[in-house]
Amino acid sequence: MTMNYADPSRRRAFLALVSVLGLVTGCLYTRDPGHIDGDPVRMDGVRVELIRHSAACGSAESQGLIVEVGPGVEYPVEAVQALKASCPDEPNPAVEVYIEDSAVVLDFSEVAGPGSFPDGEFEGYILDMVRTANAPVLLLATVDWGMTTLDVFEDDIRFNRDRVEINLAGVRFDSTSVLKIDLYLASVSDPGADESSGQM
Repeated sequence: MTMNYADPSRRRAFLALVSVLGLVTGCLYTRDPGHIDGDPVRMDGVRVELIRHSAACGSAESQGLIVEVGPGVEYPVEAVQALKASCPDEPNPAVEVYIEDSAVVLDFSEVAGPGSFPDGEFEGYILDMVRTANAPVLLLATVDWGMTTLDVFEDDIRFNRDRVEINLAGVRFDSTSVLKIDLYLASVSDPGADESSGQM
């Protein structure tokens, strides 16, 4: 996996997609979902990959775990802790990650005690949607402030059509910590379905 935060061609392509979709569905890029016609698109049946990534050591190599979204917890504590991060010495706390309807939840209730993610450019998790012909397109990812107890900012959550990057650098946590990210998705025909997901 290569982390490239400033690929201008990918960024232009994504902004063009958002602009086109914005004409159809309403306000999208102001972190206000606006009015989205039709039933909400859910993540059920979508294949996703969870990656623990750290920018501390300059390595772009991370190994993720791909699962299909369905009933129950997609990534129990044991699975998340078994992820091989790009920097092997970085902590991997006892986080449970699950996807409910159209939201991603990070639940820290199993951590042994208070802790924090290291400071740095990026410390956290990446959730990639595996690009298939019927996979939805992500329009917006935003923090659910009614459920979230972690001290994060909206800018800590970055996204494109296939990916959510959750940057927890310097964030403290304990067993009461929860982070919920609401996903606004659209079912659209994707002519580039065979391409790998773009970087943010």
